[in-house]
Amino acid sequence: MTRATLPAAATMVLVLSGCGKSSTSPTAPSTPAPPSGTSALTATFDQNPAPFRSTGCSFSTPQGWYAQVRVQETAGVALTPATLTQKLDGRTVSFLDESYGSRFGACPGTPFTPGMVLASGAVCATIGVCTASSFATYQFSIAGTDANGHAIAFDSPMLQLGARPAGQSLSRASLAAISGAPASRR
Repeated sequence: MTRATLPAAATMVLVLSGCGKSSTSPTAPSTPAPPSGTSALTATFDQNPAPFRSTGCSFSTPQGWYAQVRVQETAGVALTPATLTQKLDGRTVSFLDESYGSRFGACPGTPFTPGMVLASGAVCATIGVCTASSFATYQFSIAGTDANGHAIAFDSPMLQLGARPAGQSLSRASLAAISGAPASRR
């Protein structure tokens, strides 16, 4: 080998040995970024239609319709609900004015934080209406802000309210209260 080829050969060895090793130190594992999506909810009733029950709805009004509902967050982003709105036959009714926290709680066997729907978590409730009046449908809406600052509005599926059994008709006073007309006294 000549002197001219020796430095070229040494340079080649250095280049080849440099290709197999990184000259930078290993990087620490990165912390995953929080989800950037938007919270998404689904709701499932344990029965639909909900049967009319003549007892067991509430102490003061034992008759009505009720069902269990499970609200599931599906996008991996927590939600902080601000309002709960309940509707009968498509109209908001003042006698069902309640807060989200007074109605929704833990589902059996799942983690729970009051006032929230956890990311990929669920909340459960007994929903419906205890009344002597007749209605055909029930629906609720939840509105709030998710962990990424997005405003969320969720409308549940429609819960059909089953027919009253024979013999469960409304009194004239109940009919008058529903229609706003005075009850006749025959």
